[in-house]
Amino acid sequence: MMNSDNKENNLEEDIGKNLSGRNLISISLISFLFYTLIALTLYYFFFDKSILSAFEHGYAISIQIVCGLLAGTAAAGVIVFFSTRPPVKPVLDDFAIFKVLKNSNITTFDRVQLSLFAGIGEELLFRGAMQPLIGIWLTSIIFVAIHGYFKFKSAGHILFGVLLFSLSMMLGFLYEYVGLVSAMTAHAIYDILMLWWVARLQKSNQ
Repeated sequence: MMNSDNKENNLEEDIGKNLSGRNLISISLISFLFYTLIALTLYYFFFDKSILSAFEHGYAISIQIVCGLLAGTAAAGVIVFFSTRPPVKPVLDDFAIFKVLKNSNITTFDRVQLSLFAGIGEELLFRGAMQPLIGIWLTSIIFVAIHGYFKFKSAGHILFGVLLFSLSMMLGFLYEYVGLVSAMTAHAIYDILMLWWVARLQKSNQ
């Protein structure tokens, strides 16, 4: 078991060290196209309208962007607050994304493009295509599970999973009551701020 954990840690460290701008752009584009393709497929089989209809409800785009910026910033602040204190702080390195990013040297441009592609692609799929079919609760469970944030090893792991589930629920409510662009904006700004915070953690630990 110990050898398995060590191999997993070494793999994640190697992945982080080998991330470069070109690799990250490729990852972002492939992920974006993958999420978009699944969303288009769901609309083709389960909806009688175009995927563009996901953007039709809600407030004006300017209001959606402002609401998304505020919500994403607030969510990042709450999660950073809990993540810098017990019981969450000691377990952050058990989540693959933190280990990979803490061992990478990504630039500001990398953080922005990763966040934008993720915010647009993932919200198009999860909120724009899946949520109307299966509801906000099940969509959020799938969203958090796919990202690997459901771990039940300790109170810290569980609390972090609950925080990320709450974030996903917030994105779902933004989609329902403000609009899809608002959810995309909140997701993107949240990712940008969290990636910036992880970069600061990396520097402070050096």
